[in-house]
Amino acid sequence: MGGLGYGSLASAVAIAKLKEHYFAKEENEPYPVFFLRMVDILDECIANLRGKKGEKLNAGTTIVATALEGDNLYWLSVGDSRLYLIRGAEIVCATRDHNYFLSLKKMKQDAEINTLQYNQEAERGEARISFIGMGGVQIMDINQTPFQPLSGDIILLTTDGLTKALKDEEILAGLRSGESLEYALADLVKQATKKSVRTQDNTTCVAIQYT
Repeated sequence: MGGLGYGSLASAVAIAKLKEHYFAKEENEPYPVFFLRMVDILDECIANLRGKKGEKLNAGTTIVATALEGDNLYWLSVGDSRLYLIRGAEIVCATRDHNYFLSLKKMKQDAEINTLQYNQEAERGEARISFIGMGGVQIMDINQTPFQPLSGDIILLTTDGLTKALKDEEILAGLRSGESLEYALADLVKQATKKSVRTQDNTTCVAIQYT
């Protein structure tokens, strides 16, 4: 995650901890409850990461996760990694980017700032206001009502290395190119790397085709 060090460590620890709790999850625990519980666990874990000399690391990571239970899809997002739902020729981003723009838009909507003030602050708009490891995460996306995918739908989870370089329409075209999903993702990452105007931490994508 840009702006903080130890992103590779933070993301690896978060993944391992999420998997550990996922496999230990009680069957009757609803996924929205599980994901909410995991935000606190992961946030505390990453916020308290220590170095070799016992020093506290200033580490952080975004996260996007999904769980499919029967025909019900649930997801969790903290930060600006995204989850897309793709059906036919339509692509929809189901999560919000938890950055300063989110706060600015709400302040403008509530008439707390005017258009001039919004434009002045917009230069810092992409600064993250929520991420795993910040200590006390308050902003997250967890769907309480499950989404029910149809056969042929694609669920895409991706870091901002892809979404800052390619438009939604380009991502859709790549995934609907007729190539295998694995090849399509690899090609999208290649396109993003060529188009990226600044260095990204990483471009990581996971796609699920529902049948």
